[in-house]
Amino acid sequence: MVKLRVVWWFKHYGKGSKEPVSSLIRNIKEFCVDHKKSEKVKVQEWIPPADNVLKFNVDGSVKGKNGPAGIGGVLRDSRGKILCTFSSYVGIQEPNTTELLAIQKAVDMVMSKPNLGKIRILVVSDSKVAVSWANNVGFGNLKLVNSIYDIRNKIREHGGIEIMYDSRAFNSYADNLAKMASTDTRNVLIRGDN
Repeated sequence: MVKLRVVWWFKHYGKGSKEPVSSLIRNIKEFCVDHKKSEKVKVQEWIPPADNVLKFNVDGSVKGKNGPAGIGGVLRDSRGKILCTFSSYVGIQEPNTTELLAIQKAVDMVMSKPNLGKIRILVVSDSKVAVSWANNVGFGNLKLVNSIYDIRNKIREHGGIEIMYDSRAFNSYADNLAKMASTDTRNVLIRGDN
């Protein structure tokens, strides 16, 4: 997370930036305050998928119950090679909505890559609620019906996408990308070769 944030700071506050240094200091203070408030989760080593399977860890982050929100994700192969990442601000949201939007973004990115065709892809979230909504186990939020059906239809169309839950402890990279996006509305990062 620190490396990502430092890179972002240098890109944004580098040559030609009209932002005052006080803004950088404010952002650093906000980041530190957020970090201290967050729950302590013992970070576990990422577990790679089986050979010929890709794993897309996703997460959402909201400041407060309904506040500025970001989503993040990282797609890796069985050797741990990063194929693609995203970090996007998604407006003022509540936590379950944000988690579902992270899943939807990952599914959309997979569907937009023809070379991922029928490859088996695990989309892994640390939200049991969002995973259950995406996996056809009802949904408790009617305003999300379009997103839920969009995810379900794309899963059916692709045939190899599986949405699953895993503990927050295994999702730290995606969590950091989401937190980074929730702190700055200008932050959008999508990277990948495929």
